[in-house]
Amino acid sequence: MKLTRLFALAVAMLLCVPGTTYAQRNMRLRTIPIDSMVMSDPCILADDATQMYYMTGTGGMLWKSPDLKMWTGPYRVAVTDGIKWAGERPEIWAAELHKYNGKYYYFATFTNNSIRIGEFKGNVIPRRASHILVSDKAEGPYRPVGKSDYLPADRPTLDGTFWVDKDNNPYMIFCGEWLENWNGTIEKIRLKKDLSAPVGKSKVLFRAFDSPWSREKDIKGNDIPNKVTDGPWLFRTQTGKLGMLWTSWVFGDYTQGVAYSESGTLDGPWIQEKEPITPPNYGHGMLFRTFDGRLMMSVHSHEKVNGRTRRVPHLFPVNDSGDKIKVIAQEEKMDAYLMVYHKDQDHGLHMAYSEDGYTWTAFNDDKPIIAGDTIAEQHGIRDPHIYRGKDGAYFLAMTDLHVFGVRDGFRKTEWERDGKKYGWGNNRGMVFMKSYDLIHWTHHVIDFTKFPKQQYVVDGDTLTMNWSEVGCVWAPETVFDEEAGKMMVHFTTREGVGMNTIWYVYMNDAFDKVIGEPHFLLSAPKLKYNIIDSDIIKVADTYHMFYVSHESGATPRHATSQKITGPYRLDDYYYDGERQGHEAPNCWRRLDKDASEPTYVVMFDNYHIRPMNFGFVETKDFFTYKPIGYFDGKGSKMKRTNFAEQKHGAVTYITKEELERLKKYWSK
Repeated sequence: MKLTRLFALAVAMLLCVPGTTYAQRNMRLRTIPIDSMVMSDPCILADDATQMYYMTGTGGMLWKSPDLKMWTGPYRVAVTDGIKWAGERPEIWAAELHKYNGKYYYFATFTNNSIRIGEFKGNVIPRRASHILVSDKAEGPYRPVGKSDYLPADRPTLDGTFWVDKDNNPYMIFCGEWLENWNGTIEKIRLKKDLSAPVGKSKVLFRAFDSPWSREKDIKGNDIPNKVTDGPWLFRTQTGKLGMLWTSWVFGDYTQGVAYSESGTLDGPWIQEKEPITPPNYGHGMLFRTFDGRLMMSVHSHEKVNGRTRRVPHLFPVNDSGDKIKVIAQEEKMDAYLMVYHKDQDHGLHMAYSEDGYTWTAFNDDKPIIAGDTIAEQHGIRDPHIYRGKDGAYFLAMTDLHVFGVRDGFRKTEWERDGKKYGWGNNRGMVFMKSYDLIHWTHHVIDFTKFPKQQYVVDGDTLTMNWSEVGCVWAPETVFDEEAGKMMVHFTTREGVGMNTIWYVYMNDAFDKVIGEPHFLLSAPKLKYNIIDSDIIKVADTYHMFYVSHESGATPRHATSQKITGPYRLDDYYYDGERQGHEAPNCWRRLDKDASEPTYVVMFDNYHIRPMNFGFVETKDFFTYKPIGYFDGKGSKMKRTNFAEQKHGAVTYITKEELERLKKYWSK
């Protein structure tokens, strides 16, 4: 939320020009789309009385829009003469509009740089505090409610917001700035019913160091919680759960988290979510409901352009139907592709990117971005799959298996357990990881032999799965089950040396625990042959599953269902022209926004050819398929710039900002 000194002073000078009236101080008005605006801390009021949206933020200006797309402004609405300590030209940060008891209130942070109230660790602390203005109209003008100061004059405070708690009393929720003690706070102070003055003293709700997700380096280079607290915003979910958005930093990324009150009141205790709620460099958010009932989050992006910080308002849809809110990702904003794969040479995780879906370049010069021996019980991973969730987080699921453990000195036997009893490539676990920036990952291994024995039905026959004797858990893939509202991971498994089938589990939001027990998903008819390597994509109202049949060699096949959990109808439509054994089908859509109808790519892994390679086919209808060749094959558009012999790949989508951040990170 912090502006550079020169820019902030320029804004402040424009805001308060002595000797002019409110109407005369308006700048030249213009109407522009939201992505052409430059504004920090955007806050939107949907005013039922005027059927107009009003946006305020840092700088104190007001913009208005009938549709959230085109905005007219800026209007000067803050009259600050009555805030004596603020001076003639205060900086105005994080202005918010709230409707309460028939009036409109303007909460904002004012700074007078000519008054210095202290110094800490060499940082001069100016007079800064939140104040409340009021108007009879959403368009203003807004003037101070009363003559009282709301917050102590000897403390730097900021980002005041408004909340009426269960005791029916109004409160200001604000930040105690980190400048005073290097550990920012979120606090509450009760207000009079007319919001004209505070009642009593403030109370700390939580501190910056309570955060499990914000990070910075201390003077010794150790990772510690970040010291900054910014932008609190209170909300209740549809189930009545009280939550709070707030923003800090994850090293150099401005990032927003969320906390929930266990008591359902401001007094908490406040439990911090383990992961941020928005992608890196989106923060200082608030929630509002559109006139047609959609819940939206307004945030600003934070990026460096030609050495200067640029912040632009963005809107994200939000789901608040459960106890916790979830940000819904908007796929149309995706600009590039991200591929994950493993290599037999190192059994580590590799990543590559493409800006057009045809030419691909590996990050880190095709060296592992994560070494398999750092995350897997068998000291190696295979079959990585990546999925972008609706909250902007990325989910990695991988097989915990090292095929060449003897070669690389990790074990003395060919397999982890007896190959005669448990089969080729036997393993017990899978690796689960989650990240919001594709750089910093959580990490958990789940052992499937811990699950209890259970029964399942195949073609009318009741069978038993003894998980303690599981032969393999391979090729996990993550997808969101919209009906269940949970992340679903489907995978290949078998008991002992029995037939391979497809099962699934649901995962918790942190992606570190299985919810409930595994569920059977698909097998060959009457278990006559092995099927492995399932891949699911939803197109319109149909779920398309690609899988590998071993009925006569390893060959990808296709099935469909109206429910993600089946039943699936197997068909013979898929064709890739390949006669040698191949596996690991992965279907993804080309990001061609100008195409009249979308094109889908099925990528597969041919493990018989040398060197091993990926092949590709395209389809628009999932009935007809057109082979387009292999990476670097004769006449093929699919190209690699710096890698080879990749295995078992999967593709997802990333934004332009994410791509540039990854390029910068791995170039080091």
